[in-house]
Amino acid sequence: MPRTRTRRAAQDTFTRPFPAAVVYDLSIPDQATIRVPAGSSWTSGPHWHDAHTEYLQVLSGRARVTLGDREFCVGAGDGVVTVPRGVVHEWRRADVNAGRLRERGAGKGVEMEELVVREWTEPKDGAKEVFFRNLNGLILDAAAGERRGKEGKGVSAWGEAILTLELWNLFWRADNYPVTLGPGWVGRVATRVMMGAAVALGWVVGCCGVYEEYGAK
Repeated sequence: MPRTRTRRAAQDTFTRPFPAAVVYDLSIPDQATIRVPAGSSWTSGPHWHDAHTEYLQVLSGRARVTLGDREFCVGAGDGVVTVPRGVVHEWRRADVNAGRLRERGAGKGVEMEELVVREWTEPKDGAKEVFFRNLNGLILDAAAGERRGKEGKGVSAWGEAILTLELWNLFWRADNYPVTLGPGWVGRVATRVMMGAAVALGWVVGCCGVYEEYGAK
């Protein structure tokens, strides 16, 4: 991935393509509105937060939420899901065969409805906006670098390695701990060890995960 970063500080909407298509709207401070279209394989990925309580509210469609050892579906009008600090959680579209439905061109039912979820955290310290701005900036710039790599101007494997290192540094700075070897204490220790190694290596090679060009505060 090239070290040149696209300036996105004035950008409030970030769109990523299929297969994991998703649109992030960061136009309102301290919250994100996330749109996941039918057929998308996007998922938040299992993770936890040490210093933030997170809230999820489905505005349209249905989401499948994993919260600790519970899994359930939430739709518009079902209220707010509270994610306590330290609890592993993940959410995605409720329809597990969304990709197949999209290929068939099905057009009716909740399976083809866009999933729209509003996320926010307490405390409202700007961390969520910083996280999503840098997450999307890094991923979108990496994708652009990969396209250039296919034209003989870069190395895809190197770009993937740098992106992974950048993301782990971002996770550390944004209180976002991805599950690595399961949600138990062994997995949590593994996550912290991997994160510590990534931060140390990032310091050596100049990858910090958060950049002014993306609108970091």
